[in-house]
Amino acid sequence: MAIDIQKNLVRNSLRLKGYDYSQPGAYFITICTENNICYLGNIVDGVTISYPISDVIQEIWQEIPKRFRGVDLDAFIIMPNHVHGIIIIKEEYREMIQQTCRNNSENIDEGLIDQAPAKNHLNGKNGSLINRIRIKNQAFAAAKNWNLMKDSKRTVGKIIRYFKAKTAKIVHDKFFPSFQWQRNYYEHVVRSARELNSIREYIINNPLKWAFDRENRLSKNFNMDLENYFKDIFDK
Repeated sequence: MAIDIQKNLVRNSLRLKGYDYSQPGAYFITICTENNICYLGNIVDGVTISYPISDVIQEIWQEIPKRFRGVDLDAFIIMPNHVHGIIIIKEEYREMIQQTCRNNSENIDEGLIDQAPAKNHLNGKNGSLINRIRIKNQAFAAAKNWNLMKDSKRTVGKIIRYFKAKTAKIVHDKFFPSFQWQRNYYEHVVRSARELNSIREYIINNPLKWAFDRENRLSKNFNMDLENYFKDIFDK
């Protein structure tokens, strides 16, 4: 499905405090391996040498739109110890979340959910009822969970947690029992079509610039502050 990038881009400020991560837009993601260990491949003279593990990473990344409705993918690259990708959340995903919240709220307000029979649990000898749970309370909990999905970082965070957890499990079982992703990840809200194109260009050309990559231990830029490292890309 074609996406109108210009229409869906988010033009909020770069910093993310209080930002609603279920908003439609494009998000630039970087995920690194623990301690920058090069589990994922190697690069020699700008040429990527893939390991079998790269196929697993690629496959799970491509699963994301099937797992999360209203989410599309853009440029993606697997580097020796990290991945870069662009995730796009489309307008209909936001609308789906909002409609589900409204439906839950209406069912609670109108008492419709409470008409369902509660499940009874009998306590052995005397047959007394215990742990009788009102369905209405479950509905309140469900509505609260949908609100959490809209909370800051929840939507993008959920996508990345899924990707990291599934890839880590497969890599543990098939390749490296010691494999781990770093606990956190880097995200940037894409603010314009021009910035999106700059990020795409960076992702595609990343192997050619491995010698200067901040994740490369042999690079002079190793561990440079992320904002400074990407400044030229974002300010183009």
